[in-house]
Amino acid sequence: MKRDLFRRYVWLIDTVRHAKKIQFEDIAERWLNTPLNADHSQLALRTFHNHRHAIENLFGIRISCDRGDNNRYYIADWPKGNATKLKVWMLQKLSFSGLDEDTDPVKHRIILDLPPEEKYGLTTIIEAIQKNRVIRLVCAIPTPDNKTSLLIAPYCLRYWRGQWFILGKDIETDLLHAFNFDRVLDISFSDKYFEFPRDFSPEIFFRDFFGMDVNDKKLPEVVRLKIGGRTRDEVRTFPLHDSQKEIMTQQDYSIFELYLVPSEKFQTTILSHGTDTEVVYPESLRQKIGEQIRDMAERYARCLESTYNTPDR
Repeated sequence: MKRDLFRRYVWLIDTVRHAKKIQFEDIAERWLNTPLNADHSQLALRTFHNHRHAIENLFGIRISCDRGDNNRYYIADWPKGNATKLKVWMLQKLSFSGLDEDTDPVKHRIILDLPPEEKYGLTTIIEAIQKNRVIRLVCAIPTPDNKTSLLIAPYCLRYWRGQWFILGKDIETDLLHAFNFDRVLDISFSDKYFEFPRDFSPEIFFRDFFGMDVNDKKLPEVVRLKIGGRTRDEVRTFPLHDSQKEIMTQQDYSIFELYLVPSEKFQTTILSHGTDTEVVYPESLRQKIGEQIRDMAERYARCLESTYNTPDR
C-alpha cells in the first residue's frame, strides 16, 4: 500500500474526529487546502467512501453518516478500546515514514527528545505476550527486592506519559513489577511458558494506581487537593487520575477529589506544582508532603546562610 494512502487515512480520521460532525462538502473543501494535497486535486465522493471502508477494515474505526442530521459524518464509538488506540498510534507512525527524505523541509522543523525509533525489545515483549512466553529481563535499576536480572511473565504493556512500560510477574517470587523500557538493558526469550490468569484485567489493575507506580500491597484512598493558579486549568485538561472529580469551585481555586494509592510518584507530582497545590485530605498525606517541604526549606536555608556568611574575597 502506498505511503500517501496512510497519510490520507490519518488526515481523514483527524478531520472527522475534531469536527465532531461534518458534511462531505466541508471535508472536500478542507482536502483542497491541506498541504498533504500537493497537486490540489479534488476529493471525489467515491474516493471518500473507499477511504471510509478501508479505514474500518484495516483499523476498526468506523466513519458513519447521520442521515437525520444533514448527512453529516462522525466517528462512531470513539474511542473503541485500547486496540483502536494502538492502531491509530501505528497509523500515525506510518504516516510520518517519509520525513527522512532530504527534499522534505518539514523534517528540519520537527524536534524530538528521542529518536523516532522503536524502544529496544518492544517487539520481543509483544511476541512474548502473544505466546505467553517467559522472558529474561535485565534492568539498570534494581527492583524493591534488589534484583536486576529476572525471569518475567509479561502481563501487559502500557504507554504512559510518553514512555513504554511493561508489567510482569517475577516467576521466582510471584511479585508484580513495572519496568520502564528506558531502564531495560537486555531482553531475551527463555524456554519457559506461563499461564496468563483469566481473572486479571490490566485496566482494572491500574485503576487504583498513579501511572506505573504500582504497589498491590497498599489500598487506595480518597485524596482531596486544593489547586489554584495555572495548575487548576492544567489538571482540568489533563486529569491527574481517571477518578478525578472537581467537587468545589471558587474564584481562585478548586477542590479536586481522587481515589488512588498516594504513591511516591504521586507525592512528587504534587510537589512539582509548587504553591498551586495543597493536600487538604487525608491528614496523613498532608503531613508527609509538609515534612518534605520542611526538609527542602531547611536545606535551602542552610545554603542561603552559608552564602551570606561567606566573607568577600
